[in-house]
Amino acid sequence: MRKRLENTKRSFDIKITLGDNTLSQVTDTPLSQQHITQHTQVAPSRLAAAGLSASIMLLKRTLMPYEHVQRHRHSWGQVIYASQGVLSVITPAGRYIVPPEQAVWVPPFVDHEVIALGQVQLSSLYLDDTQIGGFPPDCTCLSVKPVLQLLLQEANALMKSEAGLIDPDFKDSVMRLLMVIRDFIVLAPKVALDLPYPRDKKLLRITEALLADPSEQRTLVDWQREVGASARTLARLFKQQTGLSYSQWLQRLRLQVAIQMLSRGESVLTTALSLGYASGSAFGYMFRQLMGVAPSQYLLAQNTLPKIQCQKYKDKQLQIKVMS
Repeated sequence: MRKRLENTKRSFDIKITLGDNTLSQVTDTPLSQQHITQHTQVAPSRLAAAGLSASIMLLKRTLMPYEHVQRHRHSWGQVIYASQGVLSVITPAGRYIVPPEQAVWVPPFVDHEVIALGQVQLSSLYLDDTQIGGFPPDCTCLSVKPVLQLLLQEANALMKSEAGLIDPDFKDSVMRLLMVIRDFIVLAPKVALDLPYPRDKKLLRITEALLADPSEQRTLVDWQREVGASARTLARLFKQQTGLSYSQWLQRLRLQVAIQMLSRGESVLTTALSLGYASGSAFGYMFRQLMGVAPSQYLLAQNTLPKIQCQKYKDKQLQIKVMS
């Protein structure tokens, strides 16, 4: 029997408060079933714990494969973006798999954790409550178009450490650039690539099994005998609690896993067969339906993301103040 999700396990909060900024690190209970032994636990950003020194800040950080930023929350909003690599962002509502052409918006006071699915260059745009007007009220996956990727790369080139410190000579220019980035993100199209988690225990048994084996072929008619509810009831609950049908939920799960596999260099055929598809063409059809491009085109786009060089900033010896 597969290990069941432990919903009764208690959790506790550790809160660090500095002025009006609060970081709350939540321990003990994971947000999802995907925590595996190979994950390396790492703390949230040191600056995040210290609080924001401006209304909008950009931090950069390198995460090694399967490093896991522990579950936490804070009093500011956060846009999570990886210029390189693929992230898994987990919230109470569901899981997001985030390639470089997407970002995830996390509103203030929402629990979240981040797992690097390979080596990741992570960018976090932090916004206090004066800057979050126009952002969605809930966690949302957003499209990061090439022009926004370039702006983020330009801003990241000015950040010389995880602390988010900037050369005083460039501070005003950087703040204007961050405001432009903020405005672009507010206008960014939403992308429906989250994997919403149901609440019903019967559905959790099903989704846990699917997360463990995305190639699972059982239908709701098959599941009804195992979980003790009719296929009709299960279908109604799936739609009611996730906004997706059972088949749509499974497709989205497989798409998330496919993005992970393709980003690791797996072939389209290997990915298709691993996910239970009879052929590469059947997998390709699903991928095109959800992503708008064929898997091969998606891989090509990943290898040709725009790159820029900020030589004018590299030529200057930046004066970085060390935080105590």
